Amino acid sequence: MRIAECGMSRMRNADCGMRNRTARISVLFFLLAVVCTSCGYRVASKNRLASSYKTLTVTPLQNQTTTFEVEQILTRALVKSFVEKTAFKVVDETDSPDLLLKGRVVNVYATPVIFGRETDPNPQGRSSGFGSTFLVTLNAAIEIQEKSSGKVVFRNDNYVFRDQYEINIDPRNFFSELNPALDRIATDFAASVVTSVLEDF
Repeated sequence: MRIAECGMSRMRNADCGMRNRTARISVLFFLLAVVCTSCGYRVASKNRLASSYKTLTVTPLQNQTTTFEVEQILTRALVKSFVEKTAFKVVDETDSPDLLLKGRVVNVYATPVIFGRETDPNPQGRSSGFGSTFLVTLNAAIEIQEKSSGKVVFRNDNYVFRDQYEINIDPRNFFSELNPALDRIATDFAASVVTSVLEDF
């Protein structure tokens, strides 16, 4: 009889232990579910915030450099890049956009890193050295704010764009209409700005 009672006691203890382990596993899965759900909620909330902005106005950039009309070239490139690479509808400011992009061109310069030679001799009969590869550096300040509230949703006061370009031109004429690479430089700058904005959202 005592042997039977001991056996029953062991069975009850084993059953209790199993129930305790099952309860602990259930609690663990519940906590994991709560954590995953909360993480998913935060991601979804951020996506909903970004998708709440539908329209954007790119206002003309201010030119704080001595380079003539560089702000016009860069502004046009920004408009084109936002149209082609984002879901924003780019509209005029009079159409009450959700967002306003404002900016300043702070500095822009090109440094020749590889020199070529002019193909035609100059009037003195000597060929002159032209830059064939330039390192272009452009500093700008970019800000995007809500039109209705003025709340800033993106800001970079020290945006730096830097890249190399191959073109045979006198460095004195690099930032002039004589340089066919200007549109390419502006396009690359605008694409990098759009990428930074989208990554921040």
